[in-house]
Amino acid sequence: KDGATIVVIDPVRTVTADSADWFVQPLPGTDGALALAMMHVLVRDDLIDDDYVERHTHGFEELRARLAEWPPERAAAICGLAVGDIERLATAYGTIRPAAIRTLIGAEHREHGAMFFRNLACLPALVGAWKERGGGLCRSSGVWFADFVQNAVTLDGGNGTRPRAINMNHLGRALTDPDLDPRIHALVVWGGNPLVTVPDSETIRRGLERDDLFTIVSEQFLTDTARYADVVFPATTQLEQRDVVTAWGHLYLGWNEPAIEPRGEAVPNTELWRRLSRAMGFDDPALYADDDELLDTALRPLTGDQREMLRRDGFLRLPVADDGPLFANGGFPTPDGRVALYSERLAAEGHDPLPTWVPPREGPGGDPELLRSYPLALMTTKSRSRFLNSSYSHLPKHGPLEGEPQLEIDAADAAARGISDGQAVRVWNDRGELVVRAAVSDRVRSGMVTLPFGWWRADHGGTGSANSLTNDTLTDWGGGVAFHDTLVEVTPA
Repeated sequence: KDGATIVVIDPVRTVTADSADWFVQPLPGTDGALALAMMHVLVRDDLIDDDYVERHTHGFEELRARLAEWPPERAAAICGLAVGDIERLATAYGTIRPAAIRTLIGAEHREHGAMFFRNLACLPALVGAWKERGGGLCRSSGVWFADFVQNAVTLDGGNGTRPRAINMNHLGRALTDPDLDPRIHALVVWGGNPLVTVPDSETIRRGLERDDLFTIVSEQFLTDTARYADVVFPATTQLEQRDVVTAWGHLYLGWNEPAIEPRGEAVPNTELWRRLSRAMGFDDPALYADDDELLDTALRPLTGDQREMLRRDGFLRLPVADDGPLFANGGFPTPDGRVALYSERLAAEGHDPLPTWVPPREGPGGDPELLRSYPLALMTTKSRSRFLNSSYSHLPKHGPLEGEPQLEIDAADAAARGISDGQAVRVWNDRGELVVRAAVSDRVRSGMVTLPFGWWRADHGGTGSANSLTNDTLTDWGGGVAFHDTLVEVTPA
């Protein structure tokens, strides 16, 4: 409303894109190539902040050499965009102040998602966007809360070693791998519904069906995962338990006071752990701290007055210094305080030390054999407003108002397959299949389809969920997973 230009870059025309001044729609997973071409234009047209680059980055000359390989023409062919649009976008970013990049978690759900964020992070450093209030890059404000809400106690296995860790994104592999040593024979699930929320969920289902797997679920509803449990413990809701709530988009810490007493035998998970510890004869005092003690420990970085204000008012703005733009004078959380345009650490870990773009195996430009069998890129999208991941979709005032899960498909791709709007279609790959109604749409590009994530198996006729189809390849670094690098085929059901 104050005159800022809003540009939305997304493979899907979202409701946010509808409100933008300019919508840029690259092919799925090609945003990293777009960022490289933008940097090419910034350097070529001398739109960088030489002083900021000199004082607060290192590796610029190496980056300049890499960017010579990424003219707009190359990125345009990869992204499916016009060269002129890339030139215009880069010029606008390099000349309008302040310039902010806002992103969330969609792009990191890709095989090379970490590198994409690395590419993005170079842009504000090159143009000195960090020097102005409102300039820079923001993924989430959640990082600010780590200094004020802390997990204070880490327990080991009693002999100084930590238990093994298994990436939840590979839960299906872990449950079905006969060579895993030792094999998993007990599974406890709380605060989650992995049969709906974790990729390659049909493999998880096969693991949950094992006769020699003992599964416990702490839940409020009989979720898809809970249906496979040997024991279900009733969990409280936020209405029944004391808690502290952090944020993604602002700097206010929230206090959650219970509105009602726990119903029936429901208890918070913290109480479940206390009872389980007692039943198993564990004697570490840390296991028996009550919820008030746990919260006081977690909030110890706050002063006593601040903790009292939080409880009394229900919220507290984090005591973060507001002394101007965050990185106007450098001070980045790197060994030398500078932006690593060339990263020795990444090189030592076996990654490309410079920003780059590599096509995913399962996506545009990837494995040609896979593309021949499954030529459509699938993106699993969030509901319009009524779900939170897999929560609420089963409730009568949420799911029915959302409608039903539909597969959005471009008109040309639908016509080529003899598919009409509203027709039942089969969408499948080697991991699983679903039958849903098609929604012929101009909100997706040719070569891609979307399917909403969060609906339970009953909403798909009991045959699976959107994650029955998705890819569980881990990201290049960081342990994320490539949900959005998924290929499928679609035909009339």
